[in-house]
Amino acid sequence: MRKFIFLLMLLPMTVMAQSNTFGYFRYTKVMEQLPEYAQAVKEYSELKKRCDTEIARNEEELTRAYVAYLDGQNEFPEPILRKRQKELQELVDKSILFREELTSWLATAQDSLMAPLRAKIDDAVGRVCMHNNLAYIIDLDNAGYKFINPTCGFDITNALLGTLGITAVEQKSDEQENATTEQ
Repeated sequence: MRKFIFLLMLLPMTVMAQSNTFGYFRYTKVMEQLPEYAQAVKEYSELKKRCDTEIARNEEELTRAYVAYLDGQNEFPEPILRKRQKELQELVDKSILFREELTSWLATAQDSLMAPLRAKIDDAVGRVCMHNNLAYIIDLDNAGYKFINPTCGFDITNALLGTLGITAVEQKSDEQENATTEQ
């Protein structure tokens, strides 16, 4: 029984030893190459512009109410002054809530615009992984890897682009990118 348990414990190590190659890529580089990406960014920009316009209109309304309050502050009797203060505070609270709701809605809209693109990339990642018999694939944009040994893994960006039907772009190595960025 102990030997059986020992063998079961060794099985994952054996599987990992057999398949120690992995792929890596930068998610944003692939995403930006998708033809649908430009359209999604354009739609998001239009939505953001409309929301920014609404927020600006809301803030102008709040500013007008505040200026009106300040102009009449010395002339209002105490009960009206308190009422105006309360109305102004409610307007401020509504304005803050409105901004938060629009910001949240924009984030949701952006996620829903990008979701089909992410699903497309994720599907291509799976196909490239299976086709190249890779143990796993690392997204360099979202992982905190300081160093990846290129003898154990390889960049699959061009393979992903090919799987997605996009002509592969010339890639710079990370060292070339860093040298270019530092200059």
